[in-house]
Amino acid sequence: MTDFDVIVLGGGGAGYTSAFELSRGGMKVLLTEPKGVLGGNCLYEGCIPSKTYWHGSHFLDSSKRLSFLKTEVSFSKLVDWKDQVQERRFKQHSEELRTYNNITFIPKEGEVIDKNHVKIEDKTYSTKYIVIATGAYPYIPEGFEGGITTHELLMPGTKVRELPEKLAIIGGGYIGVEMASIFAKLGSKVTLFGARILPETSKEVQDLLEKTLNSLGVEIVKERCAGLKLENEKKSVFTTNGKRGEFDEALIATGRRPNTALIHGISLGKKGEIETTHGMKTMIDNVYAPGDVNGKYMLFHVAVLEGWITAQNILEGNREVVQMDYNAVPFAVYSTPQVAWTGMWKEDAIKKGYDVETRRFNLAQDARDQIEGFDEGWIEIVIERGSQRILGAQVIGEDADMLIGELALAVGERLTTYDIARLSQPHPTPLEELTLLMRKATKINTP
Repeated sequence: MTDFDVIVLGGGGAGYTSAFELSRGGMKVLLTEPKGVLGGNCLYEGCIPSKTYWHGSHFLDSSKRLSFLKTEVSFSKLVDWKDQVQERRFKQHSEELRTYNNITFIPKEGEVIDKNHVKIEDKTYSTKYIVIATGAYPYIPEGFEGGITTHELLMPGTKVRELPEKLAIIGGGYIGVEMASIFAKLGSKVTLFGARILPETSKEVQDLLEKTLNSLGVEIVKERCAGLKLENEKKSVFTTNGKRGEFDEALIATGRRPNTALIHGISLGKKGEIETTHGMKTMIDNVYAPGDVNGKYMLFHVAVLEGWITAQNILEGNREVVQMDYNAVPFAVYSTPQVAWTGMWKEDAIKKGYDVETRRFNLAQDARDQIEGFDEGWIEIVIERGSQRILGAQVIGEDADMLIGELALAVGERLTTYDIARLSQPHPTPLEELTLLMRKATKINTP
């Protein structure tokens, strides 16, 4: 007889979702989290605090666009508000945890000894299943140790409580682009170092982002960074072409790496990730690895779904009854403008042999966007010609993060233009434009 049915390592989106679902299914669960609070990096140093800063900067964006609005944002008070939001959600998660009588929570780090044993400090626990949901950490390349990451910038009680006058951001991915937009609007002089801006997107989107970042005063340096040095109480950034400036702070946004230092007996990929099936199983039959630790898509909403899938498959007797559909994952970047996508881009669909057509709506023509003063961007839907199946979509503009959810559902459920054309959407919202596009693409044969 084992001490627990399941031991879950990690209290982030993948970990606590797995633990809660398994508990509801009647299993005895041990949940560990060295931070001592649930929510993972998303709440501690990622999505929630960064979007709090984005929310503050967004007021300033609206103020510039709307002549009747005058807005001032205190950065120090915005940081205080961020801390309050984090504490409120930590408390919320703790209260939820207490509703599960068959979950034992230990605020410590767990070490996987073998497929049935986990060591926590000086005690070893036995289990039928192990769920490794230990997340990931910010990666700092050699030579950039003098910078900060989102951990120092966004953690509860951060020491960065005054707005940096001059801010360097190393990395042109989604974190770098978001932080460049946010801090430029808040008043920092930002220099973004990145060979390409948001490389997952099309050249058209990248060009638009560069244009808007430049309009915010962001200098984009497309040179390979060579290192960072502390000089005269400033942080100097060097590229292969030499010194490129001195800054009050330097944010290192060069990606993340899976937390697998205390995982034994499981082979790892090139970046330290635990390889899994789409049902979250590892190479060991009773060990699962949902969330950032598997390196597939380091996104909170993906981790939550992977955690739910993990629990379902364990509860089904260790059978892969449910699997992830990564093609239907929605991506959302809180840049200026927002960028969101799901499924295939047109170029990807053509490469895979699909005969495609696209439908596009210019958001400058949308009533809601006109009201709010945000009229940049577009909605584009990628459709398989003939079957009219929706293969993918991109939304560039205001509320892209909200609009992409319906389109991700369409991709995941293999819906057609006709399925969306039959919907009646709220007015006035950009959701109406999705339906309008689908109605233009649909022909109904009548007797």
